[in-house]
Amino acid sequence: MRFIALDVHRDFCEVAISEDGSIRGHPRIPTDVEHLQAFAQSLAPEDHVCLEVTGNALAIVRILEPFVERVVLANAKAVRAITSAKVKTDKIDARTLVRL
Repeated sequence: MRFIALDVHRDFCEVAISEDGSIRGHPRIPTDVEHLQAFAQSLAPEDHVCLEVTGNALAIVRILEPFVERVVLANAKAVRAITSAKVKTDKIDARTLVRL
């Protein structure tokens, strides 16, 4: 089972994947339907995905849900590990989210 986190933006998603205790990055995914569907098809049925609540989060959830075991929405303002970070980048946010 893998845990996958998406730091969602208007034009792209930064992705981090946790598998067997190690965290690795993944190339950014453009947030258009074609790229998100291709990403969703690369996921395994036992994967768990977490993404931040944004304006386009529900559309992304609808694309991912049929391909994975579970999709969870996280309120970034309530996720203390992200909001209190001294150094914030999209890659760091995605890796922090996948650890949670």
